[in-house]
Amino acid sequence: MTMNPVLDIKDLSISIEIDAQHYTAVEGVTLSIEKGEIFGLVGESGCGKSLTALSIAGLLSAPLRISNGVIEFEGQQIEKLKNKGMRRLRGDRISMIFQEPMTALNPLMTVGDQIGEMFVLHRGMSMRDARKKAIEALDQVQVPSPGRRIHNYPHQLSGGMRQRIMIAIALSCNPALLIADEPTTALDVTIQAEIVELILELCKERGTAVLMISHDLGLVARMCRRVAVMYAGKIVEEQFGSDIFTGPCHPYTKGLVGSLPRLGGRLEKGQVRLNEISGTVPSIFEFQDGCRFHPRCPDTMDKCRHEAPLQTKIDPRGYVRCYNYG
Repeated sequence: MTMNPVLDIKDLSISIEIDAQHYTAVEGVTLSIEKGEIFGLVGESGCGKSLTALSIAGLLSAPLRISNGVIEFEGQQIEKLKNKGMRRLRGDRISMIFQEPMTALNPLMTVGDQIGEMFVLHRGMSMRDARKKAIEALDQVQVPSPGRRIHNYPHQLSGGMRQRIMIAIALSCNPALLIADEPTTALDVTIQAEIVELILELCKERGTAVLMISHDLGLVARMCRRVAVMYAGKIVEEQFGSDIFTGPCHPYTKGLVGSLPRLGGRLEKGQVRLNEISGTVPSIFEFQDGCRFHPRCPDTMDKCRHEAPLQTKIDPRGYVRCYNYG
């Protein structure tokens, strides 16, 4: 933990109630992010990454709810804030970039009005002055002809351009924390690196902390100072980005690292053979006792099936949840 983190989450759990039955979708998540730090949260789809992000931004909706834990942002406890209080923070001090900009942007408003709205709501500007700031914001995210683009609607722009609009909206008020939830998933592979570099460059200039959520361990390990690996609603490992890539400790993390393509990989029938993790991530209705990864783990012991492993320290800033570690 840091002394004065921008974001400090302790023992966060998120539950869902269906037909009078309670299920825990996210359990015991603890992490902290320093000012200006790029922190990665990685895992397969369905592991609980986006639910964690939505809880930070106050965007969980029924039947989902925070059932336990504390979320502190800039020293303020926010997990129990009412909608009005969260609206003051969201878009101003906390911003979020979603993976699909076409569903996040309003199709009935021009992009200039959508960016300008942030300055009207959070800075009290007139719409005329807000449009001038919107042009500046578009220029900062390298949108060509920003004075003309403010009059465009989302459907008139490419996917990459729409994501730049989302970045402009998210960073318009210089937030302390940016949550980037799979920001390149819906984009062509040729512009994914451009978008990531743009986010990191702008955040570095402003001192904005970033929670980078992804299923791409290679991307996160390169870009993030520290990385947490999430599986079936729990964080199973946290390390510095370089260490998690070169020395993964949890069998799940090892599987993710091993599945990355490498130059000079072993050829089978003329093709590079990629390692894979057998099985799939269980749904919240199928979570088992013990370590949740044990049905897919090649090193499972009897203890793994009955007792959930506690944190084992790796270094002063890292830990792993695995009985086989060490």
